[in-house]
Amino acid sequence: MKVVAIVQARMGSTRLPNKVMKPIGGVPMIELLLARLSGAKQIDQIVVATSVDKKNKPLVEHVESLGYLCVRGSENDLLERYLDAARRSRADVVVRITGDCPLVDPVLVDDCISRFLDTDVDYLSNTSPPTFPDGLDISVVKIDVLRCAGLDAHSRYDREHVMPFIKNSGNFVLGTIQNDIDYSTMRWTVDEPADFKVICNVFAHFAPDIDFSWLQVLELEQTHP
Repeated sequence: MKVVAIVQARMGSTRLPNKVMKPIGGVPMIELLLARLSGAKQIDQIVVATSVDKKNKPLVEHVESLGYLCVRGSENDLLERYLDAARRSRADVVVRITGDCPLVDPVLVDDCISRFLDTDVDYLSNTSPPTFPDGLDISVVKIDVLRCAGLDAHSRYDREHVMPFIKNSGNFVLGTIQNDIDYSTMRWTVDEPADFKVICNVFAHFAPDIDFSWLQVLELEQTHP
């Protein structure tokens, strides 16, 4: 069984243009995300899924220079883009990661994959309900289930957000992983310039180590609010 992490990323963000390639300590954000994600032992391959928009050329070139497969697909149909990446990588299980979450925690990713495999559900996430900081979002899904969504999901919302049809159709067995304490009000994703500043400060605090855990970031935030 091949487990593939597919990272959705593109350059066309309206609130923070080119954010995935913005440097943090001299290193593009996407590179830091991929380096952290590569620490997950349950993942067999990491693929970046971007769109065919020409603005994404610098992203594609950088990702490929790092040795990762980068698949270009639909700009707006993100579900189809995931299916394209899954086909190219011959995935049996897909782990969804978003490119604006550079604090992704490989241990937490492994925990989600292990729970998914041990319980034999169709889909598992750590966001239903959310209990981890926003920016640690992880979804795991069987490729056959993703294919079903590709065939049966027709609304624009379902196509743009990949997983809602799977979660809401009632056709699949769902699983969840929750933290003992609800930290979902904490914002660790990058959508705005203020978010990016927070992430830069986190990496600067732990530099040159990038293998810090989400619990270390939590402790940092609680002691230096």
